[in-house]
Amino acid sequence: MKNLILLFAIIATSGAGAFAQAERISGIQWTLMYANGRAVTNSRAYLEIDRDQIKFMGNTGCNRMFGTVGVTDKRITFSNVGTTKMMCKLPAGSVPERTFLNSLNKAAKYAQQGNTLHIFDRNGHTLLRFKRLVKQAPEEPAANTKLDDRKWVLESIKNRKTFVAIKGVFVNFNANKGSAGGNSGCNVFGGDYSATRSTLKITEVISTMRACTESEKMEVEREFLDGLRTADRYEIKDGRLFLYGGKKLLLTLRGEAKS
Repeated sequence: MKNLILLFAIIATSGAGAFAQAERISGIQWTLMYANGRAVTNSRAYLEIDRDQIKFMGNTGCNRMFGTVGVTDKRITFSNVGTTKMMCKLPAGSVPERTFLNSLNKAAKYAQQGNTLHIFDRNGHTLLRFKRLVKQAPEEPAANTKLDDRKWVLESIKNRKTFVAIKGVFVNFNANKGSAGGNSGCNVFGGDYSATRSTLKITEVISTMRACTESEKMEVEREFLDGLRTADRYEIKDGRLFLYGGKKLLLTLRGEAKS
């Protein structure tokens, strides 16, 4: 009988230890620092496992992600991984979204060393490395971001999911002057704007008259400026600015720090 009681005690202690091991990595926002052989120095990518160790959420550096997770002892698996469908131009120092997601799908083991979380494949090779940092909100509430707080860089026109943003296409707003201006990728432009809580009107848009040789730049410029002139409503969500003409999405722009 004593041996049986001792056996149950050992099993219970072992199970509690495994749970405690998993417990230490849940409820924490782990910021991506390394992915598939590449250091990550500039990215919003992160991972967070819920306290029940059943689901996870995070950000790929471009899109919000979510799915299910299994954590037992030193083993970890991610499945049913889903993301939102924004198209992004990632900054230098980040890794492609697909690299991050593929590594999650290959995950088999993990180890925590202080404020660092390592994710390995089944052969023990390091796939991902995260660092525990001060937790940030997964998305930026619209109420905290104003039009003139950010530099808005073009990501997509209308609902074109395959659109590749042309470098240097952006718009800035100046609330004090009531002006809007930036670069269309080909020409510098400027105009006036007025906005309320959700309505927007950009008027008197003029630009330089440089003719770009690349046909795609000219097409982007035309649609970008037309979108700005046509917009009558805006929404700021998840760090992005969405411009609408009635119910029709015209432009999607990503917020960046003003230089």
